[in-house]
Amino acid sequence: MWDQTLQIVLRALREDNSGLHVWDYHTIHAISPFYRKIPMHPGVWIVISPGSIGRGFPSDETRLKSGVALHLEDDMICVHLPTEVFPTNLIHLGKPICHDRGYIIYQFTFDLFSHFRIPQPETAPTNLVAIPEYHTDSEAAHLRVQEVTLHQRIQEEDYALPPLHTWDDDPFINPPPTQVNLTWSEEMERLRKHTEDVRGEYARR
Repeated sequence: MWDQTLQIVLRALREDNSGLHVWDYHTIHAISPFYRKIPMHPGVWIVISPGSIGRGFPSDETRLKSGVALHLEDDMICVHLPTEVFPTNLIHLGKPICHDRGYIIYQFTFDLFSHFRIPQPETAPTNLVAIPEYHTDSEAAHLRVQEVTLHQRIQEEDYALPPLHTWDDDPFINPPPTQVNLTWSEEMERLRKHTEDVRGEYARR
């Protein structure tokens, strides 16, 4: 269904995506601009799990860089809220435009954006995506580092944890003590598991 919708949209707009199909876009777990505890303008997608193309120990071949076709999806919303909302964005990564602490912010062009699990094409609300510096190419090395502008939480060595969602203001959830010698991906997975464990414990009370 998604691939059929993509091809229909591209034909209607008379745009060329180099003949790609949905399965040619690398799936990336990201936080969409929706349901943020502190809204941002303009909105920014924030990558939280780069998938196989940006593994825990990325090499020069797997770091995300301009031109790559990405399938951004935010599955955190349907996990925490009873909703059919499942923001998905098929994009081509553009040029890096900003170096925020812990993140490189890229512009992108989108081929298909839908707010829902069943694709309903609409105009993407933003053309910006923030990728952890650890998973990006050296093409942004010329950019000067700025202070925090995305409400991210900075860990050691400028590793950044993403901004909070509206449901993350639960007073029972506090981050576990920081562990050393973890990659950014391992730290993200540890915090995700900690949050799920605490919520499960609270629900059983």
